Amino acid sequence: MKIGMLTGIWFIAESASLLRSLERAAALGFRYVDLHGVFHAGPEHLGEHQRRNLKSEIAALGLMPRNYVLHPPMNIVAAEEAELERCYMYMTQGIDLAIQWGINQIMFNSGQWVYGLDRSTAWQKSVRFWQRVCDYAAPRGVYIAQETEPYVWYLVNDTASTLRMQEDVDRANFVTLVDFGHMALAREGPEYLELLADSIIHAHFSDHEAFRHTNQVIGTGITQTADYLEALRRIDIDARVKRFGYDELVISFELGVPGDQITDPDDWVHRSIRHVQQVAPYMSL
Repeated sequence: MKIGMLTGIWFIAESASLLRSLERAAALGFRYVDLHGVFHAGPEHLGEHQRRNLKSEIAALGLMPRNYVLHPPMNIVAAEEAELERCYMYMTQGIDLAIQWGINQIMFNSGQWVYGLDRSTAWQKSVRFWQRVCDYAAPRGVYIAQETEPYVWYLVNDTASTLRMQEDVDRANFVTLVDFGHMALAREGPEYLELLADSIIHAHFSDHEAFRHTNQVIGTGITQTADYLEALRRIDIDARVKRFGYDELVISFELGVPGDQITDPDDWVHRSIRHVQQVAPYMSL
């Protein structure tokens, strides 16, 4: 397992561009990076010149892009047909960009329950959307990774709903991104990782207050990071991710939420690295 870095913290702290954030990650010694498509790496954020040059710029920095965080531009459960089509086209653009940049996985969440809409109808609407996205991605060699969001208004908010969505979408390239902090907020211990073992393609380090999603410095919240890492070792996760074409699992830091006042984002990253390496000395960048 290796430690990676999601580019979002520098956007939150300084409104940094994608390229500037990648430069900061490289300067801190990272090799693996997640591109934050919601903040500054989405199809609407980058012009043609930026899109075309990004792969070579990443390579020149000595980085390897592993994961592309890209949510549809609206809640697909609430969207009308024309809006759903726009969401689908947005996701296909993201898949095409991922391929162009050498990334073979897109991360998303499955949407949020809508007040007044029947829950079964909402669930099936999400299932059909992601089946369509998976069917576009599969022949292009791209995996679609769902992430659990640990609040009751998200369709997929715990391991049970993750497994149910996986079963209902029923596509071989529909996989799982696990977030340790989200599991902690959902009150799910490390033992739950075994239920997801064969579908885990990527992971995030995050840490939070007991009842609020805060993405604070790793080691300062409720997440028992060492225990989740040990659980992944027990299930031999590095061997399992070889089916996705990887030598080992990458677990990326997700730090900061919009609205945070972060005066020194590099310090947040340094302290997070120190904590992970203190509790898990075998982890490196």
